[in-house]
Amino acid sequence: MTQNNALWIEGNSRCGKTTALVSQLTQWIKKESEQQSTPLLKPPLILAFNRDKRINLQELIFNHTETLNCTIEIKTPSAFMMNEVELFFPLIAKQLNIKSLFPIRLYPETEQELASQLWREDITLEILSLFGNESIFVRRLLDLLQLAGMAGIPPEDISNYLEKGEIFLLDNMKGDLWQTIDKLLLQWRLWCLDNGLLSYGIIYELYWRYLLPNLEYQKSLLNRYGAVFADDLDNFPATMGDLFEFFLSHNYRCAFTYNNKGKVRLGLNADPDYLKTIAQDCKQEFLTVFPIDNGLKKLEFSVKLLMEENTPDGDNYENVFSIKTRVRAQLIQEVADFIIDNIQQGKINPADVAIIAPGLDEVARFNFLHFFQENNIPVEPLQEKRPLIASPLVRSHLTLLGLIFGGNGRLIERDMIAEMLTVLSPKSTTEWGLQPDIDPIRAGLLADYCYHIDIESPLLLSIDNFTSGERLGYKTFIAYNKIRDWVNQLKQETKDKKLSPLAVIDKINQQYFHDIKSLTYTQINNLREFKQTASHFWAIQNRLGKEKQTIQCLTEFIILLRKGTITANPYPINPLLQEKKQKGITLATIYQYRTSNQSHPWQFWLDISSNLWSKGGAAELFASPLFLRGWDKKPLTIEHQEGQEKERIDRVIHDLLSRATDKIFLCHSDLDVNGNEQMGILLGLTYLAAPIHHKL
Repeated sequence: MTQNNALWIEGNSRCGKTTALVSQLTQWIKKESEQQSTPLLKPPLILAFNRDKRINLQELIFNHTETLNCTIEIKTPSAFMMNEVELFFPLIAKQLNIKSLFPIRLYPETEQELASQLWREDITLEILSLFGNESIFVRRLLDLLQLAGMAGIPPEDISNYLEKGEIFLLDNMKGDLWQTIDKLLLQWRLWCLDNGLLSYGIIYELYWRYLLPNLEYQKSLLNRYGAVFADDLDNFPATMGDLFEFFLSHNYRCAFTYNNKGKVRLGLNADPDYLKTIAQDCKQEFLTVFPIDNGLKKLEFSVKLLMEENTPDGDNYENVFSIKTRVRAQLIQEVADFIIDNIQQGKINPADVAIIAPGLDEVARFNFLHFFQENNIPVEPLQEKRPLIASPLVRSHLTLLGLIFGGNGRLIERDMIAEMLTVLSPKSTTEWGLQPDIDPIRAGLLADYCYHIDIESPLLLSIDNFTSGERLGYKTFIAYNKIRDWVNQLKQETKDKKLSPLAVIDKINQQYFHDIKSLTYTQINNLREFKQTASHFWAIQNRLGKEKQTIQCLTEFIILLRKGTITANPYPINPLLQEKKQKGITLATIYQYRTSNQSHPWQFWLDISSNLWSKGGAAELFASPLFLRGWDKKPLTIEHQEGQEKERIDRVIHDLLSRATDKIFLCHSDLDVNGNEQMGILLGLTYLAAPIHHKL
């Protein structure tokens, strides 16, 4: 039944849905403010599907609202469920009859490490033959727990879904495998709850299964929130649909936006088709505006014609150009040269260019960064998640921790000492610019002669051990002695005062990395994430009763970071640091770009003939189609997958075209990075678009 208080706003990309949602919000705030006291006793619940959209929505609200008479807090679905589970954990603990410890949320990397340790003895050769290796198996099981939690499916039913979906495409699957999966998932769930640890999958299950149906919790929802506003429901999980249905059933003021051409997170916990069923309970409004009439909309028709009938249409390629080469390296070079030339000629600004790839490999990323930075052109890799261990500052922290606490000599090699000396040494202005007083050459010599390797107590020796001290120079001599004296002093202080690794990390930062002005945005992010990761790691160790095993825990911490799975993505974002970011050329995958809410005058579609374009540039989670509410409990067919790929590429093309305001450049190389021929579904487009040297 349609609710008079509920509005469903549907439209394609960048047609004004979010602005319309904000308009509804401001109208509601104004109306409520006239009827009750200020501030509003019951603020609205506002949701956006990811961090970037949350920031964008927040800016729109503040720009369009003259007076805010209530608290504005925008949350993502995951953050909302996490906060609610933590806040009402005693209520959940009472239902489950478990200890009401204050819950600690597990990072995905810590989650995987702990699950691996718990399950290692039960991982059989049959499991390894199906999944490839232990790491993949553990990650997929934890992802299944997330998928089930977001879909509102009990963890004990997961193996039934996999069996019915015939996910492994084998006729003689043994029942033991399904029993093992059930056993491991339930064992992990019980172990986490007993220790007050919450993984993402467990949080989602606790929310839909125990919290949302609880009458006391439902009463608190009605007492805390006065209305609901949610942006981009096509990227929300099914459990949030259940929450919205609850508010609708109580005749709440609700407003939702939905993009039928969006669905960016389909396969990554979102269930857009189920969320769309909410529309039948709302007054519906459709927006059909295409952002800019620049001729690019016609290209969408050409792509559809090419996919459905394999018929090229050469009439709709205004403002679309091609760059074609034989090999991938040459393509990257030509794309970079073309962009550099146009920037230097003043035809385009770096911030107006986006390079979008279905999958941005390290070779392409490194080369683009090298070419642009060589020409002093700023580059902004979007949502970059480089391993923390890739940061010299983080590696230097780990080396220092090994020197100060001892017992980890086997983890410290001479080249690590050399790097640490270079990173920690003061910098002086020279004719070649700012240079460290201990340069890499001298640092290597010092590491060879002045580092004493010892498993239990590695240490830096006096510079007297270097036989040719005159080769070092005065600045190097002074800088090395200062570092060595400080390390020895802190080592003694740690022993006397029994300092924890976290306290030592604080002292390292205060000594060497306190001047924020001398650090780049990336370096600051790396240091923030390193500190957050260390705090989280030792909080887990303390919860598990390992706080007295300092050396063993430190060894595990160093090894965990060196695996390269932990990336720099600190939270919350510090708005003061945004000024340190230079607006430059955007470098992104399709998924990153579509979720970032950006648009650019020039878009370069890299590897346009790659098969990855039909997959949307984002790999789905293992078995994700089985956890959609609309799945018919039948095995997935090849025809179903092909249909999904066609729909996905249609959405991708529409979305990208909506975010381009001037020109599209289709970039193709006959061979991919591995030397394989590229014959993807969009290859035909490159032969119809004009080469870049013809007209521009």
